[in-house]
Amino acid sequence: MLNGAGGVHIGCCVSGHGFGHATRAIAVMQALSERIAARFTIVTSAPSWLFAASLAAPHTVHHLETDVGLVQQSPLSEDLPATLAALDRFYPLSEARIRPAAALFADCRLVLCDIAPLGIAAAHLAGIPSFLIENFTWDWIYEGYAEYAKNRPQFRAHINTLAALFRQADYHIQTRPVCCPAPCDLTVDPVARRLRNPETIRRRLHCEPGQQLVLLTMGGVCSQGGEDLDLEPLLQRLDMVFVLPRRQGPDECIDNLRFLSPRSPWHHPDLVAAADLVVGKVGYSTVAEAYHGETAYGYVPRPGFRESATLEAFLDSRLLSWKIEERRLQSGEWLADMPPLPTVKSPPRRKANGADQAAGYVAALLAQDFGCRTSK
Repeated sequence: MLNGAGGVHIGCCVSGHGFGHATRAIAVMQALSERIAARFTIVTSAPSWLFAASLAAPHTVHHLETDVGLVQQSPLSEDLPATLAALDRFYPLSEARIRPAAALFADCRLVLCDIAPLGIAAAHLAGIPSFLIENFTWDWIYEGYAEYAKNRPQFRAHINTLAALFRQADYHIQTRPVCCPAPCDLTVDPVARRLRNPETIRRRLHCEPGQQLVLLTMGGVCSQGGEDLDLEPLLQRLDMVFVLPRRQGPDECIDNLRFLSPRSPWHHPDLVAAADLVVGKVGYSTVAEAYHGETAYGYVPRPGFRESATLEAFLDSRLLSWKIEERRLQSGEWLADMPPLPTVKSPPRRKANGADQAAGYVAALLAQDFGCRTSK
């Protein structure tokens, strides 16, 4: 898919695990394109429509598997044996896997990598600088499983391989909330796509004055759209309008339920900012959007996933937030536990966006042609 042409040619290699890495990369690319004339070559397994919906800059999306991440059984649980099997097939990276990506990036000035190590290896082969953007890296995530699952020593070789790959990045940007603070070139505030028109959302969703807007979301990994939820308790709360993104199917309005198609033109940051409450899984992009939108968050903990503790602590320190057991989410019992929300939500205050900070740093390096630092 080609959208436009011209400008500085920049590569971007993005993990396809969920939508959070893609939306964070989109936020940085968009901010960068507002500073310099740029066009982007994007390599990812994330869907093209996600970039088309949010990235106004000229871009081309090439579909390649860029990393493994985690094989999911559901939005809240991982399949570790399947993950290990996938890691064994993908790593160590062969030249046959690296070379196609390197060819796509051959004419780029640099490659942004949101935690896909293939991009770092491809940039290295192409002889251009690579930028690692992360709030965690996969070796750190797998380290947690190696410790948690004592019978998983197979993770160890992949941890070592990935740690070495991530160290090859020429520049390193960490995004708050950072899971594993490390020496890096820049640490930025939470990264989120910019708001567009959140003030119109409530009207478009037919949320009447006096009703509260609640967004139930499991992120981009197997997003449920209410399939696993008992909807009857929601239907009984006529003082609330519930928004449920779905995996497939059209937008649909049933009483006080609003089912949203993944392809419909709803800008997720606007949904989060307009909502009185987000309920669901903690994922980086939704947490960052809730932070910028100052939206309360009822979250389902994921004790086996190492990033969750950092995101939960961030929510608890910055927003009105509380834990919801998965069972109580599915049954609707969580509604009885919900603390009082403000009667009227105030417009969010403008905060520093890490996308602008990262883009400013990259643009400055481009202007000075990276100084004396070159790709390793």
